[in-house]
Amino acid sequence: MKAEPAKAEPSGPAVELALKFVPGQAATYKITVEVYKSVAWKGSAAAKPASFTDGRTGNRVELTFEQRVQQVLEDGNALVEVTIKGVKYLGESVNKIVLDFDSAKPADAGSPLAALVGKSYRVKMSAAGQVLEISNAEPARQAVLGNLPGQSVAARLLSDDEIRDRHEIVALSALKDPHVRPGQKWSRIRTFSFDDMGAKTYERVYTLTSVQQDSGRVAVVEMKAIPSTAMAGDLYRQQAANPFAGLSDNVDSYDGRLVLDLDGGQVREYVEQMQNEWIVADPAAVQKGQPAAISMVARRLHRLELVP
Repeated sequence: MKAEPAKAEPSGPAVELALKFVPGQAATYKITVEVYKSVAWKGSAAAKPASFTDGRTGNRVELTFEQRVQQVLEDGNALVEVTIKGVKYLGESVNKIVLDFDSAKPADAGSPLAALVGKSYRVKMSAAGQVLEISNAEPARQAVLGNLPGQSVAARLLSDDEIRDRHEIVALSALKDPHVRPGQKWSRIRTFSFDDMGAKTYERVYTLTSVQQDSGRVAVVEMKAIPSTAMAGDLYRQQAANPFAGLSDNVDSYDGRLVLDLDGGQVREYVEQMQNEWIVADPAAVQKGQPAAISMVARRLHRLELVP
């Protein structure tokens, strides 16, 4: 019997993967969030139903903001003032652009989304990258009240869930102990809903792959997600109600990366990206010797970048 190769053990000195707060410290970030789903016909054009339309639906948000440390508390947490500096938004519905906004364009100054620029809110952050509290957001929310599409988008961008997702660094908050050696792994479970295609649970496995030296010490953490059996019972019941269960093949990829300035305690880059594709075959067409199928794709992107 062939012996399996031994797994590499963590090696080298431990480093502290944590944010550091200094009163008055300011940094500017850009966050890009994409959520898209698309459907496409796979098969001969002659077999394509007349009522079927290929298309993509979703949105892309780019938000630039300054965060300034107002106060460092005795427990090490910090109160951080966040001010929105710029916004881009592109919304699509079945290949049609329904909302296109760029705060840098003078022509878009009258859009409800323009009211976001200059607005602020406050978050209490932990050194582990957790958003512990959100405050002072009401004036900004009041400024975008209304039923216009742009106002609805602006209100969503100022919701507690969106703010928390914008600022939390899961690669750090998932750690039990911030002192990590190269090669060490840790993980966090998350479930995603894909509407008619059901839900999937992943274990996001983070690995400190290297500690590099450029203008200072930089830690690089890579993430690879694997399907998880957590919550298997709930997911089984959801899948049983899925009309496409048993008819589809699924291919997915989900990975990410964190680049952390160890000396300054600042995130340089944090990205997680996912793509899921389901190929749903038509059994009747296969039996007739004219294979036909529908491809359904879901894409998600979350990228936070420090702006020089």
